[in-house]
Amino acid sequence: MLLCHRTHPQNDNKPFNLDRERATGAGGMNREEAPGKSPEEMYVQQKVRVLLMLKKMGSNLTPSEEAFLRNYAGVVHSQMSQLPQHPIEQGAEDGVMAFSRSETEDRRQ
Repeated sequence: MLLCHRTHPQNDNKPFNLDRERATGAGGMNREEAPGKSPEEMYVQQKVRVLLMLKKMGSNLTPSEEAFLRNYAGVVHSQMSQLPQHPIEQGAEDGVMAFSRSETEDRRQ
């Protein structure tokens, strides 16, 4: 089980517990079984996406999160082109929801 360092403001700042074995996407598709990608590669790609979205929405990343992005610069470059182009004024929640919708639509295609 993974423990995410980020906390949810409506959850009394308790860390999220992420069980990668049960992480499923749209339609119950298991994200860990993406063709040609190991679970570790999927984890890195998803973590990069989350950190980039947080950064784009104006969150200050921790030094370890910034170091993670520097270490995976190639993944960062490919993910930057996939981020939705929504203005920050739209609000963090709207941006995350729009990103989630675009991810779901991408998986359906």
